[in-house]
Amino acid sequence: MRVILLQDIAGTGKKGDIIEVKDGFARNYLMPRGLANEATAARERDIAERKSRDQARQERERAQMSQLAAALRDRVIRVPAKVGEGGRLFGAVTNNDVSKALAREGFTVDRKKIILEPVKHVGNTQAKIHLFPGIETVIQVQVDAE
Repeated sequence: MRVILLQDIAGTGKKGDIIEVKDGFARNYLMPRGLANEATAARERDIAERKSRDQARQERERAQMSQLAAALRDRVIRVPAKVGEGGRLFGAVTNNDVSKALAREGFTVDRKKIILEPVKHVGNTQAKIHLFPGIETVIQVQVDAE
């Protein structure tokens, strides 16, 4: 029997997969638990349309992120911070501070995508930004005394 999986099932398949299983497994386990539906022609068409829409959306997002990566490449972001003796900061400059500094310059980047060790001194450092799988860029972070 051909079924469409509604959830990921370990050892069987992932959500949206159309698989061939034994009739008893489908009728007695998958369908009663809401894990799968019988694969009809209309449902298969619907799954194919949904996958093509998702793929087109991902391609648009990939193009936007590659443009953003090109705009950010080797950019210097200035982050002001309060400084004590010897150039040491009160606290640290984190990925959240860098995200806010990028927003002030007109770039929207989620703080979770910025890889940066907390900076505790005045000066230059680099931050890596993972925008999309396979698309990353490096920016310079200039920590200035406030």
